[in-house]
Amino acid sequence: MRSIAIIACAAAVVVGTPAASAATPPNSAFFFSSIVSVDEGKHTVTLPLHRGLAKGETVWYVVTDASNVSVARKEGVDYAPDISNLGDAAIAKATTSAGIVKFPGAPDFSPLRSYIAGANGFPPKSAKPGGVADEAYSPFVEVDGREGVLNAPIVATGDGPFDVTTHSNTEDRVVAIDTTRNTVTLVLARGFVDGKPVFYLSTEASDPIAASVERATYVPRLAKADSAGAIPIGVIASGPQIGSNVQGLAYLALKTPLSDDATLANAADIGSPFNVLSLAPDIANPYAENGYSPLWSVFVAGDGQAQRLTSYADVAPIAKPAGFEVNCPAIAFDTGAAQ
Repeated sequence: MRSIAIIACAAAVVVGTPAASAATPPNSAFFFSSIVSVDEGKHTVTLPLHRGLAKGETVWYVVTDASNVSVARKEGVDYAPDISNLGDAAIAKATTSAGIVKFPGAPDFSPLRSYIAGANGFPPKSAKPGGVADEAYSPFVEVDGREGVLNAPIVATGDGPFDVTTHSNTEDRVVAIDTTRNTVTLVLARGFVDGKPVFYLSTEASDPIAASVERATYVPRLAKADSAGAIPIGVIASGPQIGSNVQGLAYLALKTPLSDDATLANAADIGSPFNVLSLAPDIANPYAENGYSPLWSVFVAGDGQAQRLTSYADVAPIAKPAGFEVNCPAIAFDTGAAQ
């Protein structure tokens, strides 16, 4: 049991449990040690699940990053010191009671996510996020009695049963949740860093359309984050749409089931725009500062990219700021190649 919270639930709930064959490949290069498993075929990750409270109601969350190196070591998560620079406007203050973390706010997962493609796929004709946070919620929290800032996205609310098909009480990337084993399985996003295929999560966005595209929670508070705590991510508006090197938002909208809800059955088919990260944690030196942050400022490269781009050095000269942030914790290198 991890010290961040005491898991206590009157009735265990197991929903959408991954098949026993969903195994972690022995050569997967995880960015942090608390990851339970990565299924490269289904493009999913299973993480430890923690029980908390928000305004008296049960919430369930994961921890992926910590700004304090000792906490990062203890919890087995990414070391991201720069999230302490996000500022009070973007960092929530949480308390504890009997070991349970009490968040000041939480997402509402009851809205139905939708994405209706425009004539060129992107921009959409319409798009609505499936999870919307209140003004008090941020995944970045300072917790009484803990050093530094945690990246602790809430991924489900209530005491169950949990909806992992239409996601009325779970984030849109959650495809399995088990409160007996205290685990949650989420669909991963795929992209590149320095030419290498990489898996990452996309849990929150400060823009509602981006939240719909990313199957993430719309968190208005993240728009107030100080740029000192964020780093750039490159997004291709329109890249190759056929062949083995597809990429871009137009491809995602026109060639993948972007309008469908993610489930365990279709997780392998859920697409990615193959975004280009500017940095990832250093697996060889995970507790050394290298500038990594899970909060990304989005930069968009315009239409007409004929080839897949896999290095941010190639994206940066042609990209412009989109004006919003996304919370995308790095998970692992994709040793099966991101296709």
